[in-house]
Amino acid sequence: MSEAQDHPYLGILQREVLPRLTDPFLLPSSRMFLAYLASSFLIAVVAHAVVARKRGIDSNPVADILPRDVYLHRSAVVDYGYFFVNAVVSAFLLAPFAGISLGVSSQAAQFLREFGLATGGWGANPWIVNVFGTLALVAVADFSSFLVHLWFHRIPLLWEFHKVHHSAQVMTPVTVLRMHPVDDLMTMVVSGVLMGTADSVLRVCVAPSFSPVGLYGITIFTFLFYLFGYNLRHSHIWVSYSPWLSRLLISPAQHQIHHSKARHHWDKNFGFMFAVWDWMFGSLYVPKESETLEFGLGTAEDGEYSSILRLYGLPFVKLFKRCRRRHRSP
Repeated sequence: MSEAQDHPYLGILQREVLPRLTDPFLLPSSRMFLAYLASSFLIAVVAHAVVARKRGIDSNPVADILPRDVYLHRSAVVDYGYFFVNAVVSAFLLAPFAGISLGVSSQAAQFLREFGLATGGWGANPWIVNVFGTLALVAVADFSSFLVHLWFHRIPLLWEFHKVHHSAQVMTPVTVLRMHPVDDLMTMVVSGVLMGTADSVLRVCVAPSFSPVGLYGITIFTFLFYLFGYNLRHSHIWVSYSPWLSRLLISPAQHQIHHSKARHHWDKNFGFMFAVWDWMFGSLYVPKESETLEFGLGTAEDGEYSSILRLYGLPFVKLFKRCRRRHRSP
């Protein structure tokens, strides 16, 4: 019997915790895959060169792209520590929900077959079915992400947990993982249900032989989206798309605006990949020019989320106080 089998917690460490520390940088399915970080850095260098040339200034691109006052800021240091601690917490809290999409897909497929909705396929070219089917799955995943994000902003009880992410006063690529487990859990459940249902509909009602077009375990569309500057979304590097493209895809600058503490930026650009959902719900903000942004909550709460323990505990404390005030009010 192996040592991991002798000690169950050591087994969990090997199976769940260690991958959560290494996989974000080594797997293309992770948003922090090293290749995505490298490509974002190169895009930042180009963006910096364009701005420097336009303004006629000569500056050190590395110092401007990786400034000490950002990457050594207290908020950033909390992010680094939270990443390691949350790897352990998530292993115990979120691992049981990892297969929810497959479970829902199986149950939904059985339901569709029982009601006689199964077909032999639409007879279309398999390549066309696979490409458009993959795009449909990406759209469903993106809408589910948008929907949950919208709920966390619009529903006061959920906002208390999402404040953890928005409390970052500076942003680095690691800030993307500054999420409360409740936030992650709800996103996993909703995305799993919608994605599982969509997958079963495609395989049972459209094309039984449907196979997502992927690369390194991720859809080709998502891979390209991550590759072309995704990690600049959580940074101070302004990279904006043209007005027409910004109405189709969410640019790094648009997501930075979402994190802005300026009131006219609040509740804008909830989208992950596609901007169409924000357009439909009236929350799309397309910048006309470069804007100077400050990040944070923009309230008296700025600075309260100053430690790992506070990132975990403050949402529950504030939720308790909110419920107590509501109970006491006539």
